[in-house]
Amino acid sequence: MHPSNHLTDDGRPAGRRQPGSFRFISTGFFILLVIPVLIRLTGAASARAAPAAVACQPFTQVNDPAFGIPSGTDYTGEEGFEVAVFNDQLYLGMEADSSLGARLWRTRRGVTLPQSQADWEEVIADANGKPYGLENQLETDHIDSLAAFNGYLYASNANGGGAHVGTHVYRSPSGDPGTWENALASIGNGFGDANNINFKDMQVFQGQLCGGTQNVITGAQVWCTADGTTWTQKNTGGFGSKNNYWIYSGYVYNESLYFGVQSHGRTYSSSDDVAKLFRTADISGRPSWTEVYGGEAGSTRVDILGDLNGYLYISERSPQGVVIYRSPTGGRNSWEQVNLPGMDGSAANANVPVDGAVAYGGLLYAAVGNSQTGFELWRTSGALQGSLVDWEQVDASGLGNPQNVLAQLVVYHDQLFAWVTNYATGQRVLRASCLEGAPQVDPTVTPTLSASPTLSASPTSAPTSTSTPLPSPEPTQTAQPSATSTLETTSTSTPAPTQTPQPSVTPTSELTQTSQPSATPTLE
Repeated sequence: MHPSNHLTDDGRPAGRRQPGSFRFISTGFFILLVIPVLIRLTGAASARAAPAAVACQPFTQVNDPAFGIPSGTDYTGEEGFEVAVFNDQLYLGMEADSSLGARLWRTRRGVTLPQSQADWEEVIADANGKPYGLENQLETDHIDSLAAFNGYLYASNANGGGAHVGTHVYRSPSGDPGTWENALASIGNGFGDANNINFKDMQVFQGQLCGGTQNVITGAQVWCTADGTTWTQKNTGGFGSKNNYWIYSGYVYNESLYFGVQSHGRTYSSSDDVAKLFRTADISGRPSWTEVYGGEAGSTRVDILGDLNGYLYISERSPQGVVIYRSPTGGRNSWEQVNLPGMDGSAANANVPVDGAVAYGGLLYAAVGNSQTGFELWRTSGALQGSLVDWEQVDASGLGNPQNVLAQLVVYHDQLFAWVTNYATGQRVLRASCLEGAPQVDPTVTPTLSASPTLSASPTSAPTSTSTPLPSPEPTQTAQPSATSTLETTSTSTPAPTQTPQPSVTPTSELTQTSQPSATPTLE
């Protein structure tokens, strides 16, 4: 913990020993060492205590692994990413094989509880299997963020494989194949800067759609739009320091916009990178951003989990595993740690990825990544038990499959969906109800999955939507092709940015991320 961010019960800054307290601190230190062992042996510590909640039904797989798309080699470079609900359809953004690029899947219209691969369709690949028809698949390596705004679904796409051509953002009024248009046409890829190679966790705030980039040259940038096509930079690069180079997560809480950031330490190694959280209460004009949380060296980054019962929850990484904090105000010096590191003392429980947490049935659920035994699904009512909250693990690790190592979570038609990364056989979609009165599911019945992949390694056609496209709503302002950005910083935009050679780095998985001096995104 960061001593300056925490207070004892009597209001003293944590970490400052008072006279006569040495014996208490020594005893407390011994207890901290022993607690993780006791949890492993007995399962009776407070972090394991179950809230008064409904038991989840068995999770059911409702797609073919990797949606039937075979990998050119294996699935170790392929992950599930963003999740969203738009026009009453569930959307899942994926990273397919590097030769294929991004894919965006959705439930077919009218399907509220998908049962098998037949209930899904892909919506951004053209007839030749190319995302948005782009020849260079590395321009859209994976779907980085999904968001609904003013009648459109927006999808940001990250560069991959060392490509530095700038992030793409597309939008569609219906999500149907063939309806996607370039939302950055007036400013150019990467918002006019090829070093903006991704655009993370878009949020709607004060009538604008906002998201954050990775940029190792200027620092992370926040860009917003009021009409969907005219974009304005809303921060100074890196919030004033280029070391704050990567925005990962965003959230709106108590009328403020938050972004979780990864900041370089003294070396280009995640061992001393720092987790930070910035916020603003007003996105108009030139917003003023305040750093409201800063971790210690090695905390890597802030992932915002969501809010529950008047608290905002965030997580960061540590050598002892994921650490979760919460705050009633979101302000500086208001954060308290509410879990044991690694949830139950396991350092392998490393992190909660973007979109890895969701409020459901009055509880906060968090999918904690674990590459050794599979991700662990935890939940809490937020009720205190001692100094922690009442965390309970749901189901077995990996939801029964130790190769399910990461998951994003989303609620759709009162069901909890886990969009799971599996490096052995490809991404999976699992669902279950954890609500009282839900229809019972026979755990012995498994969904019917296709006997063989439905697409070849080199797709020749994209799935065709059988639904009728919705009428295209009129945006509040139409941007002309000659429009330029109204940048409020010294950066400039060009329609076709030229690629600037940068130090390269090999992408790493979400669970084994290593920070490097490069603009190449890691997987997630």
